[in-house]
Amino acid sequence: MTDYVFRPVTPADLPLLAEWLDKAHVRRWWGEPADALASIEEHLRDPQVEPYMVMLDGGDFAYIQMADLDAEDDAALDGQPEGTCGIDQFIGVETLLGKGHGPAFMRGFCRQLFERGKSRVLVDPHPDNISAIRAYAKAGFQRLGETNTNYGRALLMALDRQENDRQ
Repeated sequence: MTDYVFRPVTPADLPLLAEWLDKAHVRRWWGEPADALASIEEHLRDPQVEPYMVMLDGGDFAYIQMADLDAEDDAALDGQPEGTCGIDQFIGVETLLGKGHGPAFMRGFCRQLFERGKSRVLVDPHPDNISAIRAYAKAGFQRLGETNTNYGRALLMALDRQENDRQ
């Protein structure tokens, strides 16, 4: 089993994140790199969002963020159980794409969120983002259906904490 380390993003990580956000496979779903980087930089000061670098064998290779959705003002997310959070992530190192790291590090990250008391983890990939949807399904996320969020079209998918399952 591969061990992934999740360390909080610091301002020193912003140049590497800018490099990753400019890669075609990230830009397609995260949008204009400068805007995405500004959003991540804002998250460093926002207590509702926790941005992390994902490390493998001592090196950064991916980004993941968790947002507390209990206070989120988005009608598409109404009706979610208390303790719901959302995650967004991408793999920045292209040579590590398609090797199973995405589903694996998401499972590990979600396990930590459940240990912290979260009850549900939501993801909201664009319905055309087939590779992300496949990765979420491999990580155990179940489809809830398509919707329109504050950020556009999305396929909501959820992973729920199992009270009697240590995952």
